[in-house]
Amino acid sequence: MDVMKLFSLGNKVAVITGGSKGLGFMTAEGFAEAGANLILCSRKRDQCEAAAEKIRALGVECHATACDVAKEDDVRALAAFALEKFGKVDILVNNAGMAWGDELEDTPLERWDQIYGTNVRGTFLCTTEIGRSMIENRSGKIINLSSMTAFKASDPAIAVTPAYASTKGAVATLTRSLARYWARHNITVNGIAPGIFPSNATKGLDQKEKEMKAMIPLGRLGYTDDFKGTAVFLASPAADYITGHILVVDGGMLT
Repeated sequence: MDVMKLFSLGNKVAVITGGSKGLGFMTAEGFAEAGANLILCSRKRDQCEAAAEKIRALGVECHATACDVAKEDDVRALAAFALEKFGKVDILVNNAGMAWGDELEDTPLERWDQIYGTNVRGTFLCTTEIGRSMIENRSGKIINLSSMTAFKASDPAIAVTPAYASTKGAVATLTRSLARYWARHNITVNGIAPGIFPSNATKGLDQKEKEMKAMIPLGRLGYTDDFKGTAVFLASPAADYITGHILVVDGGMLT
């Protein structure tokens, strides 16, 4: 196959949770530029519709729908919506997430349950509901959003995130485990563990940008192209023989 075709997503259908902004929108933009049609979902439908309009301007079909990934009925409706619009789902990106920064002893149980509900339960629900159609079609790619903090605690001078990090560790473990079990269905399951990218989740850290850059061997925060290129690679035929891998995109912070 021509090497450029290896990175094409033409005629593919992708569902991206939390696709209206941040890393989710970066992924949507990259997928659209590679030729994929898309379903974007988030809890706020108006933001999702605005994002979908921008994606449609890139020349692909894109639909938006509201979905709280922690709610089983919402996720079932999302899967049905995607199949109604396109008849299949080739790629699922479990991006929807919730961040929380605080000492563990100061983390309210309600907040703990919320971040596990979105980050872990949400990944489970979307994977099982949408994965059923992938199993039936004997084809699919699942990309789960983990985090660098799943492998290395964040510097307490920048952020204290034990609860958040534990959810992303759970996502990484689920990714590796499911890759083994679903390989027999010709479904690959991989993850991305981003470092520091400007997004909603990092807005509170803006005043610490100088300190954050000093921690990164490449000396800068992540760019949009850094992330969307990674996502397109894992979703494309170029990654057909890769499964169970967590690709760290952090400018060298884990080295």
